[in-house]
Amino acid sequence: MFNESEYQTVWLFYLAAAAGCWLVWWKLTGLIKWWFIREPLWVAMAVLLFTPTQVAASSAWQAPAFLIYLLDTILSTGDNQARMLSEIALVMGGALFAYLLFAGLRALYHHLRSRGEPAVSEQ
Repeated sequence: MFNESEYQTVWLFYLAAAAGCWLVWWKLTGLIKWWFIREPLWVAMAVLLFTPTQVAASSAWQAPAFLIYLLDTILSTGDNQARMLSEIALVMGGALFAYLLFAGLRALYHHLRSRGEPAVSEQ
């Protein structure tokens, strides 16, 4: 199939293209005013684009899990759909948990910072 340098080159091209797609997604969702909708969409797209997994259970080759799931579903080949969905769900759950932790800490920081400021009196 590929030798090691070709495999790494293909991954480099894929990561560059995926980063470009994520930046376009970032700009498109930047139009959404509510941060609590916009930022989880960023996390979800990053998980879909950047989650690698083994092509076959006994193979050392890896590919993006979402693309394997998509190709197996559309072409009705292989039995990787359940394995890919479980992989994506596991990574998505971890990423969203980390995001919720980060968002909670950010909200706590803003709450504590605004509480320490003196109230502006209306005259």
